[in-house]
Amino acid sequence: MTRALATVFAMLFLFSGLSATAAAQPADTGGVMDTPSGPLTANDRELLNRVRLAGLWEMPMGELTATKASNARVKQIGKMIMLDHMMLDALTKKTAAGFGLTTPDVPNPTQQSWMEEINALEGDAFDQAFIARLRAAHGQIFPFIAKVRSGTRNDVIRGFAQAGIDVVMKHMTLLESSGLAGDAAFAEPQPAGGIINATLASDEGPNMWVILTVTAAGAVLTVLLLRVLRPRRPVR
Repeated sequence: MTRALATVFAMLFLFSGLSATAAAQPADTGGVMDTPSGPLTANDRELLNRVRLAGLWEMPMGELTATKASNARVKQIGKMIMLDHMMLDALTKKTAAGFGLTTPDVPNPTQQSWMEEINALEGDAFDQAFIARLRAAHGQIFPFIAKVRSGTRNDVIRGFAQAGIDVVMKHMTLLESSGLAGDAAFAEPQPAGGIINATLASDEGPNMWVILTVTAAGAVLTVLLLRVLRPRRPVR
């Protein structure tokens, strides 16, 4: 069993014993809810919503790979992601119910547009869109989960956030194992950074003056370092 699933199972087992206590209606004190497991902030509650939303669109898309993906590895990845999110979704709903909270029931408009886009494709195009969209989505939610994990004062949310981090990291690794992660069809263009990147990114080929300048600068630095590091002769 992977660490991600082990964490989710452990959290589900924990909640089987704590659900009655946690279900006590928490007191809202200016946006921060006082609960038996510690204060519950707006970010803590938002994490539950975001993880539930992630599962609502990734589960059906993972299931869809069984009939639409042309790559056998993509089919395997889709099934694993679907099963992981089924477990994580159960944990999310149980956690939210323990705090007396509700979570979304349908994907948000952006996620629905991704689902429509992927569903409209076939074969290799489907595979690439599935990998690219899910990889980007995991990259978007990961910083927020990490933020909650490092800042929450609620013991239950801390464990839940850790389960989320483990699942996201597992899924990123799975998606990249497809061999399609390099096909950044949906990646935003990044500006070239630094003199070397600017040279290599030029459509007209390397600029010889830039290369000579960098080479000369390196030679000068090497000479200076040799002078500094050279052992001095003892004074007689």
